[in-house]
This record gives sequence, structure tokens and C-alpha cells, in this order.
Amino acid sequence: MRGQWVVQRARRGFGASTITAPRRAATSCPPCYPSRATIHNSRPTPRLNQRSIQRATHLFYPAFKRTLFTTSLPPILIPPTIFLGLLLGLWTWKCFWIVLLQDKLLYLSWLPPLSRSETIAAYEPECRPVQWTTQQIRSLDGTKLTVCEGRLPRRQPPKKTVVICYFQGNGGSTPLRLPLLSQTLRALSNAPPGSRNPEPAVEYIITALSYRGYWTSSGRASQRGIERDAQAFLAWVMQTYAAPDREVRVVLWGHSLGSAVATTALATYLSNGGTVASTPRMPSSADATVSSASPPPITGLIMEAPSSSVKEMLISLYPQKWLPYRYLWPFLWNHWDSVLALRRMVAWRDGVAAPGETARDGEGRDTSDKIRTTRDAETAPLTYQGRRSLPPTLLLTAVDDEVIPPEAAAQLEAEAQRLGFEMVRTDVPGAMHTEAPVRPAGRRALVEFIQARS
Repeated sequence: MRGQWVVQRARRGFGASTITAPRRAATSCPPCYPSRATIHNSRPTPRLNQRSIQRATHLFYPAFKRTLFTTSLPPILIPPTIFLGLLLGLWTWKCFWIVLLQDKLLYLSWLPPLSRSETIAAYEPECRPVQWTTQQIRSLDGTKLTVCEGRLPRRQPPKKTVVICYFQGNGGSTPLRLPLLSQTLRALSNAPPGSRNPEPAVEYIITALSYRGYWTSSGRASQRGIERDAQAFLAWVMQTYAAPDREVRVVLWGHSLGSAVATTALATYLSNGGTVASTPRMPSSADATVSSASPPPITGLIMEAPSSSVKEMLISLYPQKWLPYRYLWPFLWNHWDSVLALRRMVAWRDGVAAPGETARDGEGRDTSDKIRTTRDAETAPLTYQGRRSLPPTLLLTAVDDEVIPPEAAAQLEAEAQRLGFEMVRTDVPGAMHTEAPVRPAGRRALVEFIQARS
């Protein structure tokens, strides 16, 4: 019985292996049966090999092509490659916003918060006995500007007046600077609070300009707009304080970015032959003081914590050569080049245009021809023995300046020496970016320079 069963089993197995069944279409997973045929199941079951499993898997999961990362790079290099791509994307994104939002990043009229809503009355106790008032003027394009005027009260009219035109830095508003300016006025007049000393023969007045977009001035800050504001400010000063019965001098004082504004304004003023540009005026109490006298001369320029240019400032902020930010200066439309302004002033002094450069006024008009053709000494506000002369300049730098690098002052001083420009440099030890006039050495240098220009 057992032998007969073995023979039948062998015949069934031989027939199953020799008779080929038609191939099934690969539409579903191959049938799965128990491992082998038994006495209870005489139908044979094929084994599941690796090829069958791969064929069944591909039916449910279609094959994808290998990408660049998985084909060209080893797996160990994929994470650093992704990190490098994210870093390059972040660099590109920051470069884009630095160029696009450069006006917001450079002109910080909103910093500190609520600075545009401050008032003079909030700082009045710190400014006494200096009295501060506001005047409304118009820029060359009609933009409304605010000017703060500070002076010590007097009982008798002065014999000589020195008007200090102050150009602030790029951050904050004018009221924040009134205590510092009041301290300078008290030091100039030798009249500390509560003193009863006789009145000095010279009256010192400080006028501080609020650029467009700053404090209560309207408009939006930009280099071309601020250049127009500075020209209108000088025009207002020349018209308001000119008096035939007393001697009037004007000194320009700029801090940080304001030093570039003051230098550019002086270069444009001299390039125009020292004339007063016509500017729209707003009705004010100062109209009664306007006279037909000749405009007063500009006798001095103070550059406090100056920067040579926005390009050099960008390089100093990002000194690493592998960072792309320092190479963005060709895409900037705010330059504020003090070196170029010095060259323009020297070109006016020598009666020639600076080589390879174009002098422009506050409205962007080319004034190079005027520099070349205006050689008559009578048009110059400052002359000496028939030859044009430039006002002396005080370079007041802070040794511990956390914003402007010391290379900026060194570059300006070297350029002034090369051009034969009269410049005196005073380094204030221990002073930070806004502390040079506060320290005793800086205050003494500032007061002595202004008094010498009186």
C-alpha cells in the first residue's frame, strides 16, 4: 500500500513539473498557498523567491528615478550640502533686503520708539536757561521741515552773532539732542544755570534741522531729499540772521551722518558761488528779522564722529571678505561721500572741477561748469588777498567709538593733508559715539574752535 502511494505521488509531481501552465498576467500578487502539497492538499505550491517579492512590490510602489543628490553624492555628504544651500539662500535673502530697505536701515527716524512724538517741553528742565523754539520752513521741493532754535536770554542786543547750524545723526529726533546742545551753548557763553555774570559781547545761537521724515518734518528720508533740506536750511539761516548793524558768522556742525550732510551742503553752497538758493518759506515770527544784508560767511566746519562714506561704513560693519554684504555698495543709492565733498571744496578753491567727478547741487543739477568758470574772488564768501579760502575744519573723533571705525577719521585726515585742506583732529579718550562733546577734552576743543571762528 505504501509503495503504491509513493508511485502515485511521484507521478503527480512529475506531471506538475513537466506540464507548463499558461503564464498569468502580472496584475496582482501571485497566489500564496501552504508550503508544499500534502495528503490533504495534492495541489503543488510554488515557493516565494526574492524575484517574486520584488515583482509584487513594484506593482504597488512604482519605481522612481534617482535624483542628483542620491546619484552624484555619497550619503554622508547630503546633510552638509543641504546646510550649505540653506546658508546661501539666507545670504541671498539678506542681501536682497539690505539693498531694498537701505533707506529704512540708514535713516533710523523711528529709533528709539516714539521718538517722533517727543516734545521740547519734556527736556526743558535739562536745557535751562537755554530757550528753545521751533520754526517751520520749506525744503527746495516744498517739503515741510522743522527747525529748532536755541539761545540764551539777553537784555541788550549783541555786537556779534555766531549761528551754529547743527546736523544730527541718522537716529532719533531733535529733542533728544537739546540737552547736549544746551550744554554747549552754556559753555560758549560762560553762563551756567543760575549765574549772574555780565552778558558776553558775542551771542551764540544754535539752529538744529530735522530732516524730512524725522520728528515733525514731513516726507520720507533719502539722500537727495536731505541734500535739498540742507540747502534750504542754509538759505533760511542766511536770510534770517543776516543783519547790516552787526557782524554775523556761521559755523556748521555735523554729527555722524550729519557730518557728511554738513560737508556736502558746504561743498554745494561754495560750488554755487556762495549764493543763497531761493526756497519757499512759511509764515513765521522770524520773517521780521529778514533783511536785505549780504549773507553771512561760513567760518568753520565741525565733523563729529564722521564716516568717510557709506561704502566704507558697509565694509567696516562686515570686515570679513567671505561675506557678500561688503560687496553690495554698487547697488546702493545712498552714498554720503565726505571725501568727495572735500574734493569738491578744494576744486572750488582752485577754480577747477575735480578730476573724474561731477559736482551737483541739491536739485541734482550739474555745477561743474560753474566751478570752472566762476573765478572771480568777489563771489566767494571767504577770501584772503584775492584768493579763495576754505573754512577750517575740526575733526572731533571718539576713541572708543562703537559705531564708526577709527580708519574713517584717518582716511579723512589723510585726504585733507593731500588736498592741502586745513583740518585739525582731536581724539577724545574714553568717549563713545555720542560722548565726544560731553567729555572735558572734547567740549574744550569744540568750544575753543567755535570761539576762534567768532
